[in-house]
Order: sequence, then C-alpha cells, then structure tokens
Amino acid sequence: MKHRSGLVLVAGSALAAALLLWPDPPPSVALPRTVQIAAGLQHYRPAGEFRQGTRVVDAPKRPLDAGALEIMKYQVSAADYAHCMTENACPLVASSGQAGFAQTNINHADATAYAEWFSARTGQHWRLPTDAEWLRAAAERGSDDSFADDANGADPSRRWIASYQREVALRGAADLVAHPSGYFGENTLGVADMAGNVWEWTETCFQNGTLSPDEATITKQSDYCGVRAVQGKHRAFVIGFIRDARSGGCAAGVPPDYLGFRLVRDGAA
Repeated sequence: MKHRSGLVLVAGSALAAALLLWPDPPPSVALPRTVQIAAGLQHYRPAGEFRQGTRVVDAPKRPLDAGALEIMKYQVSAADYAHCMTENACPLVASSGQAGFAQTNINHADATAYAEWFSARTGQHWRLPTDAEWLRAAAERGSDDSFADDANGADPSRRWIASYQREVALRGAADLVAHPSGYFGENTLGVADMAGNVWEWTETCFQNGTLSPDEATITKQSDYCGVRAVQGKHRAFVIGFIRDARSGGCAAGVPPDYLGFRLVRDGAA
C-alpha cells in the first residue's frame, strides 16, 4: 500500500513540474465588429485590362449571384496587427500600435499572414475580400472605373485623354494625414471608412482579357497574381510586395494614399 502511495506522489510531482514548465496560453483575441450583407444580385465589372482587337476598352459588367457576406466594420487596427507581430506570426512593419487607427504600410503578404493568424487564434475562417465583395460592401461609396462611350470608340486618343483627366483629378484629392478609425463615417450598410484615404487589399488578381467583337462578353481571360486589385476612392492595381504605393509599385491607376485591409468571415475554420 505504501509503495502505491509513493508512485502516486512521484506521478503527482512530475505533473506539477510539467505544468510549471508549460507556457501560459496566449491571451484571448477579441472578435471585431462586423456587418452582415444579404445575398443578392450584383452587377460587377471585372478588374484589369481588357481589349477588343488592339483597343483597350471597358470590361462589360457581369451579373453575379452573390452570396451573403460578413465583413469587418472597421479596417484592421494598428493595435490588432501589433498583437500578431508580438507573436511572430506577422511580418514586422512600422506600426503605431494604436487601437484607434488603421494599420497601414501593409502589403498583400502581410495582410494574408494576419488573416491566417487571426483564423487560427479565433477558430474561424477569416480572409481578404475579393474585389467584387469589397464593392458590395462599399455600396454607394464604391466607384466604377469605366469611361464614357466615346473613350471606348475607335479613336484611342479619346481614352488616353479621359484617363489623363481622371488621373489629374484623383491626384489632386490625395489625403496624406492619418485619421482615426470612423473618421470617414459609415455607408448605408453600416460599414465604416470605405473609400477614405486607406485603400484596402483584395484577393483579386490583375486580369488580362479579350472581348467579343460586340464587346458584350469576355472571350478570353487570364490572371496575373503578382499584382492585386486594391480598393478605396478608386480601384488601383498594386504589386503584391509593395507597402507604400506612392513610393513606387502601383502597376496601374493613381497610387493609393495608404495601404491597409479588412477581412471577411466565412464561418468556422
């Protein structure tokens, strides 16, 4: 009987020692506020460059049977991203660590790493939105990068002039001051800061396409995923490893003021 008690004592001591050596569990991660968007029909213009013959023209809008969407109300904050960095799960970037400001100077890989870390820490599946999903969430604040009919005609100079005039107007609207989350208000769906001065990464790759002779359908399409669509006041295309598009790396369109992101939730991982 004494021998058995000794075994229990030894086993108990070993367990206690193991518990002392076991690292503390990581602190809990708070779930962000989200906005639910109902399923419905969406008319979406694909992101990229499309040609009819040798002319660059607008891609036609396609009807999409879009499913329900749950998206973060605010962009991922500097404090949230700093948490991921302290656990060595996200690449190191310049960060204020402030909860009340969006994390900027983010490239596509940074945003994806955060989504993977956050999914693992919450037991849910979080990811970057597609370009189409972002536009659904943006509602009335989303922009259409198409041109008027004459810029899609036989004279290519008209498209060049229209593009130049648009770029001049957009560059004049730059805002290089960091603002707190919520500064730009909510859209009609309740999503905050859409089309403010922080552009957001999407999962959508830059697309090259060919249109039918009547320009009504896309007959050929290919993705180049070294460049991704980013969305804000206007759609732009940025090389995936770029954190500050104004210093270079904007593959097409006027460079964003800042690069940040928000995530959508698909459900349990």
